[in-house]
Amino acid sequence: MENKNRNLTKIAVFFCVATLTAFAGIAYANDGGWGGEHGGQYQHHNFKKIEKKLGLTDAQKAQAKAIFQGNRDVVKPIIANLRAEHKNLQTLIHADTIDEAAIRLETTKIAGIQADLNVNRAKVGAQFRAILTPAQLTILKNMHQKCQRNASATTSPTE
Repeated sequence: MENKNRNLTKIAVFFCVATLTAFAGIAYANDGGWGGEHGGQYQHHNFKKIEKKLGLTDAQKAQAKAIFQGNRDVVKPIIANLRAEHKNLQTLIHADTIDEAAIRLETTKIAGIQADLNVNRAKVGAQFRAILTPAQLTILKNMHQKCQRNASATTSPTE
């Protein structure tokens, strides 16, 4: 149970970080993104909220768009590869016979791709934060902390 709560917390925190930095911005620049029309619109809307809360200037908005749009070509093939590997893993998991070695290998591939995405998000997030003023960075940090607290509140305490 404790492990399940930890995993849920990790997922929620990961979602918050992604929303507050590059992930939302990628969809913003992509006008619909790889998440599909509705997913991209949702993330576009979230970035608009972040943009408003931070009080980005027109120049900062243009810089952010350039950062996220420039990253779009980097992320698209990584996401496509991740989806393909997830599909392969599902096929292995639901096969008539269990091939533990193949499942482990596929899971390792997925972990590597996710690591690549996380490193990319960190780099893009750093580029985005570099265009912010100290006051905006404080606001962004507070937003991130609030998101983490909300994620922690959604999991039950371990006993």
